[in-house]
Amino acid sequence: MRWLARALCLAIVVGTLAVAGAWPVRGSTGELIAGIEGLVKNFPGGAGVWVGDPNSPVALYTRDPDEHVITASLYKLAVMLETEKRVDAKTLTYATPIVIQHEDITDDGSYEVAGTELTIDEALELMITVSDNGTALALYHLLGPENINATLQSVGLKDFHIALNQDEDNVATPRVIGQYFTMLAKKQLLSPAASDRMTARLQRQKINDRLPAQLPEGVVVAHKTGNLAGITHDAGIINTTSGPRVVVAMTWDVEEEAANQFIANVGSLVYSAILEPPASARYIVPKRPVYVDASATVPVELQITNAGARPWTATGDGSVGLIWEVRDAKNALIGAAKSPTELGVLGAAQSKRVAVPVIAPTLPGDYKVTVGLVDPRGTVLANLGAATAAFTLRSHLPFVATTQVQLPKVMHRSETSLLIVQYSKLSAAGNTVHSLALSWRAVDETTNRVVAQGTTLLGNLLPQNSTGTFFAPFAAPAIRGSYRLDFELRERGNFASETQSTKIELLAARSFPGDRDSQPAVGPFFGSGQPAPARPSGRPTATPKGKTPAPTPRR
Repeated sequence: MRWLARALCLAIVVGTLAVAGAWPVRGSTGELIAGIEGLVKNFPGGAGVWVGDPNSPVALYTRDPDEHVITASLYKLAVMLETEKRVDAKTLTYATPIVIQHEDITDDGSYEVAGTELTIDEALELMITVSDNGTALALYHLLGPENINATLQSVGLKDFHIALNQDEDNVATPRVIGQYFTMLAKKQLLSPAASDRMTARLQRQKINDRLPAQLPEGVVVAHKTGNLAGITHDAGIINTTSGPRVVVAMTWDVEEEAANQFIANVGSLVYSAILEPPASARYIVPKRPVYVDASATVPVELQITNAGARPWTATGDGSVGLIWEVRDAKNALIGAAKSPTELGVLGAAQSKRVAVPVIAPTLPGDYKVTVGLVDPRGTVLANLGAATAAFTLRSHLPFVATTQVQLPKVMHRSETSLLIVQYSKLSAAGNTVHSLALSWRAVDETTNRVVAQGTTLLGNLLPQNSTGTFFAPFAAPAIRGSYRLDFELRERGNFASETQSTKIELLAARSFPGDRDSQPAVGPFFGSGQPAPARPSGRPTATPKGKTPAPTPRR
């Protein structure tokens, strides 16, 4: 009968093909597309191919994705869906008995005799893992094709049709089979528990001569095959090292051996590809620490460029948002965005400025803020390879003063000079006495490395003084060369003013009076007020090469 000749699978279990030679070098998405195109071009039959990443709204590759193809045993995916739906609804259980009837037995691909009693669980296992036809037809008759089709329609799989009688074929498009496995991978086909059961059963598949045939041992593939005369299919989820990939390969008008090799090659290419994320970006973030009062929210402005090939949309699957997280020096997560900042429409290679509201931690200190993209479903695209960017956020108690610091521009190493700090009290100082010190760091700007640092005690900021001046000795670092000097007021180790910076020149140690190269400290004194660039923390581990000569010999 036509029903038996065309709608049922020849369930033949064969061994996994051996892989000759070394494992292929991993390639890009572009190489994946070119590779599959090359396979299709040289394939002697018809082929419908759909390849996707469950986390991407757009397929990675398609070839005749809307061709209506006889499903062969891929129809059993729909039977499993309806069965698991009823198990979820508790109208069936895995222990419910089912008896194989005479009408369920086919000329090939049926391993039971009429009258065999199995449980629903056993029937599902045989139908999926060895593509048994007897159990598949028993479930088909128990569930009813109208009900199976209604369930397919209800979950949005409109191009997946189960035959209602022997005069029809089971048909589906590569795209709809891809949608089936995409929804399964995202646990959206049925309940998460049902999705897990279905995936686990598909992973126990014993017919592995197609998609898994050329994959390394141990790679997990949840898939279902299908065969009829001139028709060979395989479809499922390949778990690659960079995430799951949905692969559908449906072939027709071709010998089974050639089709098996074609599908195995497609599986190998997909597994080997390093896929670009659905969206990616380049960022320009603040290079200097962003100062913010502890627990306050600050809008941090950054520039973002669409670094992908696809434009971003305002809404829907093509839209992206920006999220952030804050971590401390031990990389412990301190805070994160409650919701994404929507980025709106942005074409490929286009840029825009975005203000991202970041909440400062309660405890004062320096924190690392990392920003990255998220898709409309909340998938963090950094996990798929999208770029991120980071900057320093300096959470501090409210500053108590603004300052201008004066030092000689040119000094001799290890020499003491006069430090003059003029201050203006801020309202946060209140009526409290504040004991202040000046914290400083000498930074080698060629490496942005701190090569010397120290603290100079200044004195008390008194309630009755709105302005004033501190005088203190300052011992120049025991190094030689040109450096950036960063400094700020501290109170008990906490920042009490914004960091400022200036340039200093440190000469060799002063020689005795009368020496030819004896030079006094050089003025004029300078006033500072420029915010300091970002800098690493910590003490110097080595003297900058070539900047500190041997001491001048005495005469």
